[in-house]
Amino acid sequence: MAPIFNRLRTALSRRDKRLSFSVGPKESLWKRLPDNVLVRLVSLCELEDIVSLALTCRSLHRRIFKNELAISHSYIDLHRRWEPNVNNNTISSPGDDLTFISELFPPPPPQYAIGDGHDDADYSFAYLADLKRCWMTCIQLSYYLADHAVRHHLDTDPIARPLWTSSKTEKEVVYSRAVETLHAKLLYPMAYAIFFLESCAADDPGSNSSLQLVNLFKSIGDQESILQSAPFTNSRCLLSTQHCLELLCATVRRLMHPEFPFSSSENWVSLLLMTSTLERILQFFIAVAQDEEKRDFSSRASNWSHRREFMWQMREDLGQYMAGSVSSPNEVSHAPLALDKVWFGACHREMLRRGAVPHEIEEPIPVLHGSAVKMHCKYCYIEE
Repeated sequence: MAPIFNRLRTALSRRDKRLSFSVGPKESLWKRLPDNVLVRLVSLCELEDIVSLALTCRSLHRRIFKNELAISHSYIDLHRRWEPNVNNNTISSPGDDLTFISELFPPPPPQYAIGDGHDDADYSFAYLADLKRCWMTCIQLSYYLADHAVRHHLDTDPIARPLWTSSKTEKEVVYSRAVETLHAKLLYPMAYAIFFLESCAADDPGSNSSLQLVNLFKSIGDQESILQSAPFTNSRCLLSTQHCLELLCATVRRLMHPEFPFSSSENWVSLLLMTSTLERILQFFIAVAQDEEKRDFSSRASNWSHRREFMWQMREDLGQYMAGSVSSPNEVSHAPLALDKVWFGACHREMLRRGAVPHEIEEPIPVLHGSAVKMHCKYCYIEE
């Protein structure tokens, strides 16, 4: 290979010598590059790299933002790679695919980042950033929920627990397969739940509050009207989201113990849902994971934990919420905290309207020797 590189190096040096006799300043490569080529090259970069690239020189900065619409369209097209498998609802490389989430949240972008305003009415870098952040939240949160649900099942299920503790099989394989399957099943419903919460917050006048708390609460009737629109016109979508949120809220309430007793944890979970999208609940799972990692690497007990710090912040949020309820003349926007005020009450009424009470349970997720994690709610028809 060495002779080839030597010939190439010699040819390039001769070319440089011939070009050195040209008179006048050389035009920048970025100015000579055709728009369609520039769009294609830039759309291949990650969003963070596009921003860094735009900061390298003024000429490139002007050209990138002049072609922002075309680059954003090309970026979305390049990340629409995956076709859904309707039969088993599995996914492949979800983090690098924006097909589903971009169809669920077309421009203008969702008001997903708390406190951030969005004035872009078309495809833009801001839209792409919000879209990716929303999709990654769905992926991360559904994974954390699947992980805790499978672990709780293995620790408490009367069939799985004795088999798990005495099993001689590859435990990591059994556990990983169950988490992966449940993760795939939860991913879509988690996105639908965020869509619902975003829809509740879309025209909230308090979204620009200096406290940066987005009040997502609407009346049950307004929430029900959202559930009567796409994508919830599909009853399967409605029920899968209901089961996902049931599992999510039950898991969060269990993880809040013992700081928040189960009898009062409902109010705290509803506070999270009413003052943010699912982003705050993801932060709670991350805090729990950080504490578990800390215990794995340190045997010393400590009164301080990331979870406890998160809950202290929740108490401050409650104080701000209650202060707003006193000062606000709008009684609807600051209703008492209860889970049936967000999603669950409206969903129950909508299920009654559709004749879906009771309804069949979803197909359970197999874990170990016949035991399975069940995705269900109190309105499911479960045969004993």
